[in-house]
Amino acid sequence: MGPTIKYRISEKAVTLAWEEKIDIDIHRQVMLADELISNFPFAGWIENVPGYHTLTIFFDPYIIVKQTRSSDAFQFVEDYLDHIIASPEDPASFETRRVRVPVCYDPEFGIDLEEVSGLLKIGIDDIIHEHCNTPYHVFMLGFQPGFPYMGMLPDVLKIPRKAVPSIKIPAGTVAIGGQQTGIYPFDSPGGWYALGRTPIELFVNGKAFFEPGDEVIFYPIDLDEYHKMKSVEH
Repeated sequence: MGPTIKYRISEKAVTLAWEEKIDIDIHRQVMLADELISNFPFAGWIENVPGYHTLTIFFDPYIIVKQTRSSDAFQFVEDYLDHIIASPEDPASFETRRVRVPVCYDPEFGIDLEEVSGLLKIGIDDIIHEHCNTPYHVFMLGFQPGFPYMGMLPDVLKIPRKAVPSIKIPAGTVAIGGQQTGIYPFDSPGGWYALGRTPIELFVNGKAFFEPGDEVIFYPIDLDEYHKMKSVEH
């Protein structure tokens, strides 16, 4: 299914919008459209910014008018978009990068495991098992540089965000909130529940470790393995 709405958000940008919900197939359609436009850019195209169910296309109207002799840059872009996404591809055709991520669920790092266990009425070992046996789709990066919003959590782990956010969540913390899981790239306040920590650095020299569309699988490591991997990272 293609985008349901196309609207102008500034003199230099157009947004395509699909059905408004968090859904892996919808996001794959967003990423397919992003890939098509990036591979076959029009004159004046600058960049795309994908979201959960939107794709915003930025462009330079001056270059469009100058190079295409079109009198209406917006109309040129909209005609281009209508043409390039006229026949949406099967979401399953999106090429997914698969990433395995180590997580130490030791109580030193999983500071909210006991609270989550009590709230969800599920044992800590079961929380870790469920968290590690679900593939997660990276919908977008945000909040902090490199922070991956990933879903969907198995039903038994879905939990509302904290009523009172934590003042400081350490960098590398793997946490859950709502229908999603994520990893904090830097120390910061946060409203998700901390289950563990990864030794992987998520944002280095201006480059994010994850990309939208990645498929992520967590696997457990012990405290010794965590410190060994962390020393290698540095």
